[in-house]
Amino acid sequence: MLKKQHQLPYGDIIELLGDGRDSELSSLSGDDDDFVDDNEYPCSEIEKSSKEQLFENVLDDFELFEFEDDEDFNVFAINNETVEDEQQSDNNAYARPSTPAIPPRHIARRPVVEHGLHLNLPYYTKNEIKWSNRPFVSNFLKISPPAPELSTTYKTLLPIEYFSKYFPEEEFENMAKYTNIYAKQNNFIKYVDTTPSEMKVFVGIHLKIGCQKPSRIRSCWTNEDRVNIIADNMSRNRFFQLRSCFHVMNNDDIPENNVDKFIKVRPLFNSFLKRCKELPVETNLAVDEQMVKFKGKLGVKQYMKGKPCPWGIKNFLLCSANGMVYNMILYQGSSTEINHEIQKKYGLGGSIVLQLVEHIDKNEHYLYFDNFFSSYNLFTSLECLGIKAAGTVRLNRFANPPVVSDKELNTLGRGASYEVTSTDGKVGLIKWLDNKSVNLASNFVTSGSPDIIKRYDKKNKCYVEVGRPEIVKLYNDSMGGVDLHDQLISYYRVFIKSRKWTLRMLFHAFDMATCNAWLEYRNDAETINLQKKKVMDLLGFKQNLASTLISVGSSVVTPSRKRGRPSSSNKIIVQPKPCKKNRLIDRYPTDVMRKDNTGHYAYMDNLRDATFCKLEGCKKRTHMACKKCNVHLCITKTRNCFYDYHN
Repeated sequence: MLKKQHQLPYGDIIELLGDGRDSELSSLSGDDDDFVDDNEYPCSEIEKSSKEQLFENVLDDFELFEFEDDEDFNVFAINNETVEDEQQSDNNAYARPSTPAIPPRHIARRPVVEHGLHLNLPYYTKNEIKWSNRPFVSNFLKISPPAPELSTTYKTLLPIEYFSKYFPEEEFENMAKYTNIYAKQNNFIKYVDTTPSEMKVFVGIHLKIGCQKPSRIRSCWTNEDRVNIIADNMSRNRFFQLRSCFHVMNNDDIPENNVDKFIKVRPLFNSFLKRCKELPVETNLAVDEQMVKFKGKLGVKQYMKGKPCPWGIKNFLLCSANGMVYNMILYQGSSTEINHEIQKKYGLGGSIVLQLVEHIDKNEHYLYFDNFFSSYNLFTSLECLGIKAAGTVRLNRFANPPVVSDKELNTLGRGASYEVTSTDGKVGLIKWLDNKSVNLASNFVTSGSPDIIKRYDKKNKCYVEVGRPEIVKLYNDSMGGVDLHDQLISYYRVFIKSRKWTLRMLFHAFDMATCNAWLEYRNDAETINLQKKKVMDLLGFKQNLASTLISVGSSVVTPSRKRGRPSSSNKIIVQPKPCKKNRLIDRYPTDVMRKDNTGHYAYMDNLRDATFCKLEGCKKRTHMACKKCNVHLCITKTRNCFYDYHN
């Protein structure tokens, strides 16, 4: 019989056998076995026997298995390759092989696919994880540099065009539709139905406020701190009325048995993720947490000590090294949309990683994460999925490998390291001493090709040279993708001061889409070798996007403000002198507004002197102007500048 730690429970043996057709243990039975229903036994093998007797026979037969080499574990691979015939050894001469123990029940079955993940990935208990004191052999991927993919063939797109890939016109139509429905459900007084164009103005104003960073939003409509592009296109009362009603779905459509706590913001994030998953994925990727700042009352609110925003809503992101988002999961406790079968095996961190990487290609990417996610089984599973991974680790998740203690490592001096390798050679673990010791693990590299770096020595007050393993260099270069994305958002975050968590999350989605759109624009500019001085920075990109969104919907007539009724007092009211009209100043529209072929009507001004035509190359004067663009354009017998300007 096997040792106690290798015996499988009766219920696990049933899963191993299945109906007999899929079992990898078919060689144990005779050639004349007849397979019957799941609830019956092969009568030719064991006739008229009890379940307990069958289980004892199967456990006895397990002694006959011995794995020759690592190739026997091809059953773990996701390509469903067949397992080579097992070699049987004499019962008396049985010895524990140097390779990992017999695969557990999750391996013997054929792949069961759910949410795009294979549930038969390798899984080891702590007793099955063995280590040896030998260096890890590096196993890098042979990846050719990816060909640059342009959003256009010869030039960069406008900011609004990049942004529209994340939130197309249909999303603004839904915003207007469900905002109107919510206003009617709550009987808002004298509410005027909004339109998709006005919703663009509404979103554009929020993005503009994020760039301006006013002390309070209402100051944008005051005489002292007036922001013309905001105050001229939407009144203050209308702005706050739309903010109170802003919705992206109908509350009546929420099912009674709903468990998704983010269902009210889910449509907008689904639209954002749809575009993210279409982006070309870079080689180096990182998985980490993201916190959306919020301190109001909310069941899914989290506290993370040491974070810049310790209170808020937690998200998990898959990003490139430059901050591009490819996938995300909104964390909501037990109802988080992850595969619970995988979570039972790999824990929350491991299941999050496996779900975030389910859409990326095999043998093309390196993945980095911290010790919240890492585990021995996660590294072996990612290896089977064709993903090379590395990250910081907690030693208790690796069956306490035989690494030296911190005290012993300190005696070796700064820059010293000690590494061990799993007996199957699939996972390497290294302990490196810098200011303090750090533990890292990987399925493709540990020491690799070390380099020399300079570190400041507080004791001697000078810089010293320290040896650094290659895994540390790769981890530091690629792990900060999520933090970089958070940094980009924080520069010009939409200013929201509200108790409604939905508003905070909805405009966080707009911020994320803006940063992703800018990174797309920058990649395109780099691909076509656009001069750096002509490349917009994030502030210029976001301001251009905000102005365009406002300009596109500027022709919408918003309801005028209601004047208060006259006072009933007998005080003498001195009527103010009528102020002179300000001089008409031409505001040049954006190219999107100029050529949208909507609402461009000609009118004649009442100015005493004619104004120069604003079409480039024309030097004539005219009293004719475009009502929407607010620019003067002439029409003569030989020229039609009005038509040429808008086409």
